Amino acid sequence: MGRTNVRVIVRARPTASFAGENFQFNEASDSIDMRLPKDESAGLVNNQQESWHFKLDKVLSNASQEQVFELSAAEVVHSVMDGYNGTIMAYGQTGAGKTHTMTGGHMGFADRGIVARAISLIYAEAAARPENNITIRLSYVEIYNELMFDLLTDVGVQDQSGDLAIVEDARGNIQVRGLSFPVGGTEEEALHIFFQGDTNRRVAEHALNKGSTRSHCVFTIHVESRSRVESSEKVIFSKLHLVDLAGSERVKKTGSDGVMLKEATFINKSLTFLEQVVVALGNKHRDHIPYRQSKLTHMLKDSLGGNCKTTMIANVWPEAKMLEETASTLRFATRMMKVANEASVNVHLDPQLLIRKYERQIKDLKQELAMHDTLAGRSRVQYEEYAPDEQRELEAKVSMYLEGEIPEIEVTSLRMVYEAFICFRKLYQQIRTELANRPLDYQPPRGDDEAGEAAAAPDGVPQEGEVGEDEEGKGIAVGVAPSGSRPPAEDRGPGGGYADTGDDAEGGGGMEARTQRPALGEDEKPPDKQVVFGDWKSREGQVYEDAFEKNKSELKEKRAEMRDALMMANSKKKEIDEAKERLSRKQADKAQSAAADEDLIDEEEYALIKSLKETKQQYRDAFEKHGKLKMEVIQTEHLMQQCKAKLVSGFEEYYEQKYGHLIKQAEAQEVEGERYDPQEMFDLIEADRIETQHPDALAYHKARKNAARDIRQKKVGAGATARGGR
Repeated sequence: MGRTNVRVIVRARPTASFAGENFQFNEASDSIDMRLPKDESAGLVNNQQESWHFKLDKVLSNASQEQVFELSAAEVVHSVMDGYNGTIMAYGQTGAGKTHTMTGGHMGFADRGIVARAISLIYAEAAARPENNITIRLSYVEIYNELMFDLLTDVGVQDQSGDLAIVEDARGNIQVRGLSFPVGGTEEEALHIFFQGDTNRRVAEHALNKGSTRSHCVFTIHVESRSRVESSEKVIFSKLHLVDLAGSERVKKTGSDGVMLKEATFINKSLTFLEQVVVALGNKHRDHIPYRQSKLTHMLKDSLGGNCKTTMIANVWPEAKMLEETASTLRFATRMMKVANEASVNVHLDPQLLIRKYERQIKDLKQELAMHDTLAGRSRVQYEEYAPDEQRELEAKVSMYLEGEIPEIEVTSLRMVYEAFICFRKLYQQIRTELANRPLDYQPPRGDDEAGEAAAAPDGVPQEGEVGEDEEGKGIAVGVAPSGSRPPAEDRGPGGGYADTGDDAEGGGGMEARTQRPALGEDEKPPDKQVVFGDWKSREGQVYEDAFEKNKSELKEKRAEMRDALMMANSKKKEIDEAKERLSRKQADKAQSAAADEDLIDEEEYALIKSLKETKQQYRDAFEKHGKLKMEVIQTEHLMQQCKAKLVSGFEEYYEQKYGHLIKQAEAQEVEGERYDPQEMFDLIEADRIETQHPDALAYHKARKNAARDIRQKKVGAGATARGGR
């Protein structure tokens, strides 16, 4: 993938005191016009610029959390699952809505932020790719006063030294040494980990924000993907940085002092270094980029000008008293748009898996070589190191060759040459040792030829009929079992195999003990409920099914009519706006004409007024039709629910009447299982209710609940420790 610039999106905080005379948000053209009045204290000669025009990638005003995620983060998350690095950061002044955008509010599931939605989308994408083995790890770093803290470790933030180090690996990737990377097995576990870490962040209150975060936080999702179909040593690594930057502050507005003043100093300092890096990246003539000036810029080196797809959300507060901060944020946003990144898929090769792969290839090549040897008539060619028996056999051949008993040794492989030289060296050393230890008057004894041949015969050669005999170069034979070694029939099991021994009985019983017997006979088991339901629905429940299908078709028709009415209303609204604009232009041209009478209207103006009136009436009719259809859709959905409830209740009554005695009999023979207490029953009912609202809502609410429980337990433990200390 080629070089792409950082994508910048501006999100305006909803406010009741919107400065309409200073800001104009053009969402259609994705631009912002800002007017800043001149400072009257500068005197008569004042060349201060009054108006600015900012062109961005996207401008969002009064946008919902879901819209912000779809327009700014969804594409980056999909790229991360394809192997690209991604970064989404929120920038802006304090109180502009950065933490609300990234983390979310406290209004419930629909108010969750980009982090929770990104986690949900990543796990949904992982589930949709069964051909890959995907592992997801998480990390959460807080940069507070230029110190780095791990928010996911068991050690409390107050007990950490903050000396986490940023290092670069051999490939140039940025890593944090000593950081914990817990594995999120499910979406619920990942959300729970995030909520736990989020509670450890440093938050304070000042004049502009009741819950101002006093540090930069980087929540990172690390994705490791291995193919289950293709080469397994190929590993794709990617990471998604979700950055919540601390807001820039003007001390005269926040009124910070003491510790908060020190925090504001470090925050503004690190944001200044961030802006310096952005300015340097936007300048093509700069060779040095000052990444190492701060922990924040060093950690985000991949995201700024590196191997990453980056999106920045610039949060602004469009009120008259925030003009200077908003102008500063928009200027930084335009500079960030000039930063170019070059993203590529991160493919690595696992060295351990590569070794296993090469071992398999060597084994396959040896098998193929053995096949070629067999086809060429070269049987029993040895390529591996020789076993002791094979070494003795080769040593005997070498001795026979040296004695002149055989004219030559047939060389079948390079391994045989190596082993033959080893034998030559061994024999040479033996003869040399014998000659060195032999007395000068020693005479070699003379014996029979048979004895010499017997002494020269190699040890361990199998005799005919023995186990281990080589049958005509075909390999090692297993030998012949003696007669009478077959076990008697009574020692075998019922299937022709052997009966269980005493060890089996001691280790957990025989086959009968391990096999679970059915609780009921075939005739006494209640039939499958789904099969019975299908038969019953085609007979007794046909009336409910017909009513349900009828309501379903009516619902489909009414929804189509409702969509058409809504489209008609929208088109008429657009025509009304266009007609108003034409009429205003006509009246403006008429006002500029001195000869024209303002009380008189011409035919063109009359036609415009008449057309506008008719279009308004059509808009009202379409809107009223849409409202009526909406009520009919709600009523039809209610009827469908009633039909479904009657269908289910009717079948349950039928099934209970016909097979109730079998169900009770089966339940009586089953082992009594675990029973739910009232709290567990409430949790199950609550889980069903939440899951009907949204498929992803259950994991979100469970993670929230578990994180709140852990916080309460920590508080109780801390209180008990404090009382014990006193």
